[in-house]
Amino acid sequence: MRRLGALNVGLIVILVSTPVFSESFTDKAKSDSTVEVSDEDPAMQKAMARARAGLEGFLKKAGSPPSDTGHYSVKVRVSEGDSLEYLWVSDLKGEGDLWSGRIENLPVVRSLKKGQTYSFAKTEIVDWTYVDKGKNKVIGNFTTCALLTKESAEVAKKIQKQYGLDCDR
Repeated sequence: MRRLGALNVGLIVILVSTPVFSESFTDKAKSDSTVEVSDEDPAMQKAMARARAGLEGFLKKAGSPPSDTGHYSVKVRVSEGDSLEYLWVSDLKGEGDLWSGRIENLPVVRSLKKGQTYSFAKTEIVDWTYVDKGKNKVIGNFTTCALLTKESAEVAKKIQKQYGLDCDR
């Protein structure tokens, strides 16, 4: 089993004032919990493939963001010994295939802390997201779509509509 960091609540708070999440999803996000997901989970594999397919375009946009966008973040694979998890990293700075940013989650990996600067290779990025302020939508964030497959259809549909997530591709 691998851990996937919970949805970055800070990003959600910026976008909405009324919660649409189910208790379980909201509680996990608010407490910055991790969600156990199998390596073989088809929804997660599809989400990471979608993120990889759009990564170059995202990185180009993140390097020179349009004024009506913001909150650029990537989800990266982090390991320590047998521990493997995925964390959201923001305030991105890149040079070629090497990147760094600030950790947004509470890591399970003991050597890391929320808020610290973390350096990583581009190959460790498994998801990305940013906010289109003009449309008030989250772009990317494909692993959230995969996590929503664990929620009821009603809750998943409300969240997708609220954030403009395109989870049906």
